Amino acid sequence: MGRKNRSANLLSNLPQLQNLIKRDPQSYQEEFSQQLHHFEASLAIFELKPDEEASEFGEVISFLAQVAKCYPKQSARFPTQLIELVQKHYPVLDADLRRTIVQALILLRSRGVVSNLRVMPLFFTLFRCHDKGLRKLLYTHIVNDVKNANKGRHRNHKLNAALQGFMYTMITAADAQDKLGEGALAAKKSLDVCIDLYRKGIWTDAKAVNVIAQACFSPITKIMMTAVQFFLHPQKHSGGDGDGDSDGGGSGPEGGDKNSKMTKPLSTNLRLLQHMSNVNRKTKSRQRALERATRLQRRMQAKRDGRIVDSDEEDDAASKKSRKKRQLAQAASRFDVLSLIHDPQGFVEKLFARVHSATTATKRGGSKVDRFEVRLAVLKLISRLIGHQQLQFVAFYPFFQRYLQPHQAEVTQLLAMLATATNAFTPPDVLQPLIRAIADNFVSDHCAPEVMCAGLNTIRAIAFRQPLSVEPDLLNDLIMYRKHKDKGVMMAARSLLALYREVNPEMLHRRDRGRDATMELKSGAAGDLAQAGFGAQRAADGVAGIELLELYEQKKSAAAAKAAAGSESDVDGESDVEGESDVESESDVEGESDVEDGSDDEGESDVESGSDVEAGWVSAGSDAEIELGSSDIESEIDLGDSEEGEDAADADAAAAEDAAADAAPSSRPRIDMVRFLTNEDFDRIDKLKKRQLKQAQAQPRGKKRARAAADEDAGSGSGSESDAMMSVSDASSDSGSDGEGEGEGEYVQDWEIIGDYHTRKRRIKATYEERVDAIKASRSGREKFGSKKGKREKEGRSLSNKEKRKTKNFAMVSHKRGIVSKGKRSMVHKRHDLRRHITKQKKNGF
Repeated sequence: MGRKNRSANLLSNLPQLQNLIKRDPQSYQEEFSQQLHHFEASLAIFELKPDEEASEFGEVISFLAQVAKCYPKQSARFPTQLIELVQKHYPVLDADLRRTIVQALILLRSRGVVSNLRVMPLFFTLFRCHDKGLRKLLYTHIVNDVKNANKGRHRNHKLNAALQGFMYTMITAADAQDKLGEGALAAKKSLDVCIDLYRKGIWTDAKAVNVIAQACFSPITKIMMTAVQFFLHPQKHSGGDGDGDSDGGGSGPEGGDKNSKMTKPLSTNLRLLQHMSNVNRKTKSRQRALERATRLQRRMQAKRDGRIVDSDEEDDAASKKSRKKRQLAQAASRFDVLSLIHDPQGFVEKLFARVHSATTATKRGGSKVDRFEVRLAVLKLISRLIGHQQLQFVAFYPFFQRYLQPHQAEVTQLLAMLATATNAFTPPDVLQPLIRAIADNFVSDHCAPEVMCAGLNTIRAIAFRQPLSVEPDLLNDLIMYRKHKDKGVMMAARSLLALYREVNPEMLHRRDRGRDATMELKSGAAGDLAQAGFGAQRAADGVAGIELLELYEQKKSAAAAKAAAGSESDVDGESDVEGESDVESESDVEGESDVEDGSDDEGESDVESGSDVEAGWVSAGSDAEIELGSSDIESEIDLGDSEEGEDAADADAAAAEDAAADAAPSSRPRIDMVRFLTNEDFDRIDKLKKRQLKQAQAQPRGKKRARAAADEDAGSGSGSESDAMMSVSDASSDSGSDGEGEGEGEYVQDWEIIGDYHTRKRRIKATYEERVDAIKASRSGREKFGSKKGKREKEGRSLSNKEKRKTKNFAMVSHKRGIVSKGKRSMVHKRHDLRRHITKQKKNGF
């Protein structure tokens, strides 16, 4: 009797029965069969009224899902029954029961009872339900399941193809075009899944990218903006749970920002922590939290300003290496996203048709008008795709004519888009009206310096991609602003001048061409400087900067040979006479080899001078200084003073010709003609280029250049070679700046258009301690500028009685004889005193 009671209790106590079955499945097979029959009977009854609550039915489903793996034959139909139940009645099922069934299917899938191809279509269908918790659960499971199915190098192509096709169907379905329909929810969540899988490096093929690209044409703004923001920021990880639907998610102007939970309260949290540190008890944990928040705030501010901040002490080499890998992965992924789009020309035309219709439409008659922020994001995507794919889309450029005004909202972003959309295949006659409009509206004396700087930087960025777009007369007028009193305008005009000195100096006046261009034009070797026609491109004759690598290897081998010779002489110096003769013979052999290698005095000077002329290095023994030819820094180095005129330019050109004649070119073939260059060699070339730019920037400018070069030649002596070697070798360890020059990157940013003004306006407010330290630092060595009180206290004396009387209250000194007699003066004495005071003031200039 007791055994029957225990069996009856087991049938009603499902958690205990579940525990016993997992321990010994064979002993409780009968109890499981009874629960399975009970489930089938309850299922038949439940299908009659599927909208009712059934808590007991949900408990049986959870129990069977937990122990189904122990009885695979008996529970073979159980997953199919659950799937069919949800497919038929998911809109009317109770929320708790529906979530219980989904959790049971997820459990069966994780234990391998059911395949993912059977449950995935059902899970995507359940995205239509108005249940945020359920959508969050399904989203997390789908992403993790697909990630586990594509671990390592293994790829489940069958699953990926099926899911991508299903997502494409859901995004392009007819009910997904209705903003209020359930299909819009499923399309938005499917798009989020596809984006998340791409960012995790799982779906990086062309099909997944084009599924996301198809969402850019959705009439629902939220879905369209999610896809557009993905192409603009492929690796922008959205913090949170990934639920970006109508319940508060979304990644665009219409749907909010997923990062709002992390970015919005950053400054608020800092203020709160500062307030708590003032009013609460001081603890180390609170102090660390305040320091952490302050450090994070500074990093975010520096990132917004486009500045680079030094890493904290806790950042080690591993974190820097991982950060560098992450940046490389982001750059590669950005390239892959825009390169994998099928039919980019048609893609751009469809997007622009939507922006153009939304811009010209009105709100009368029910026509849809997108917000300006939405159109701005779409235009940014169009411009980046045109610039990246080198497309010809003539209708895109006149569209910007209406926005080229300084008072236009987000005008810097519009100017950056125009520059980004320019490429070598853009017709110059289409860009010339825009360049003229920018020059008339932005680059004028009645405009603010910030506006003029933005206009010049925009013209420079456009001209870098299409030099034929600027007319010669307009160019020579614009470069006259290099003498402007504002530094931002001056630097912008100088960078434009430096650009045309490199790409097409014939468009400049003779006095503005610079020394290098004038020298090559006079010598007749202007083939490299002549501007190619529209659509024409020159074939590269070698790797750019290979001379720097060759010079580096020459100096490195010379330093190694010198070090080896020095060590051998030190070791063998203590030997006998016979050893000394051996050393002398070896040194003779080494001297011969050095002569052959060109590392002796005369040969080395020839090699170095030839390499320096090509690479732009300044050697200690060179007669003239060779400048950089292609960089923004050159605009600061060699611009030519207007007072010198054409004679100074001719003198510089003659000196450069003499230097080129003295520099004999090396007869050895280039390194890239002899061996294959590795990735380390290309990295070395990039570092040497950055080092070269830094050295050129550090050189004196103007009339001081010749004097500084003469001083350097006079004081160089024997250490010049070692200094040059150290300057080249240091480049290998110098990481340089990660940012690219203005207009020379693939995409032009709005802060590049503004120039230096974006860092001037928004500066981090110094703390009280920093202000006190700055004041103390400024006071050091300024004793003569101190106050009288400080000097008096330093001398150890106090105020005199006369000085103290000036600060006393009038009631304390009113009875004094001088005050009393002053009040008893007659009118004649008062008039005389007033006249004497007026005369004295006139003599003093008042």
